Amino acid sequence: MWNDQSVVGGGFFNSTNQFGNINTPNQAQKSTRRASRTAPIVIKQALQCGDDGVSIWGTDIQIVSVVARIRNIRMQSTKITYIIQDITGRMKAVLWIDQESMEEDDKTAPKVQVNDYIQVFGNIKTNKGKKLLMAFKIIPIIDVNAITFHYLQCINNKVKMEADSKKENVANNNPSSLASGLPANSMIGLNENSSVNGLNPRQMMVFNLIRASTLEQGISKQDMFATLKDRMALVEFENILEWMCGEGHIYSTIDEEHFRATDAF
Repeated sequence: MWNDQSVVGGGFFNSTNQFGNINTPNQAQKSTRRASRTAPIVIKQALQCGDDGVSIWGTDIQIVSVVARIRNIRMQSTKITYIIQDITGRMKAVLWIDQESMEEDDKTAPKVQVNDYIQVFGNIKTNKGKKLLMAFKIIPIIDVNAITFHYLQCINNKVKMEADSKKENVANNNPSSLASGLPANSMIGLNENSSVNGLNPRQMMVFNLIRASTLEQGISKQDMFATLKDRMALVEFENILEWMCGEGHIYSTIDEEHFRATDAF
């Protein structure tokens, strides 16, 4: 369904600034830039990022997620080097392995082979002028829909970060225009009819709990409601979750009971 021969050809991923990581607005104001723990990207973003790593519209990405096809595998005693390719380009991904652990249970090396699709989590490093993906985790993809979903996540993430960046620029230029200069997560001084980033204070209570979670699987519905049960009814809580999922503010992870915020990849 995705033609790997289109690496050099057309398509929306070929636009130089499509994902905002080159000539990003306000690039010089690094000290004020936001940081996102994890975000989905395409390989072209990794190849064109600066020495400080991937940045999308002023947001520094600490850990990236890439979905690509394996074109070559080179096994060494301490590491495995993969050549990976998606519809925007190809690059090396390096996974360092624990030799003792590998000899004991043979679980260190991912069970993948050439032409398999994989999802790689890691960070981007520069070695002799070339970009490398230093992999922390490699997951084989067994559902082709995961490939499409990844590209949709990349687009959605770029659009959302662009919108957030523009809102911040407006707020910096005219602080009085946004709730007296309060940060986006603040509910101080807002009444029940006020909204921040399209969310009213009731929705923000739920959203902030989800956003604050540092677990890979996100926060469970049970844990959230245990915190909020004195502030809202179960019906209202579930309606807010359903609405935020539908609007793309949050998404379910390992099951329909765990959630993460879309801006906390």
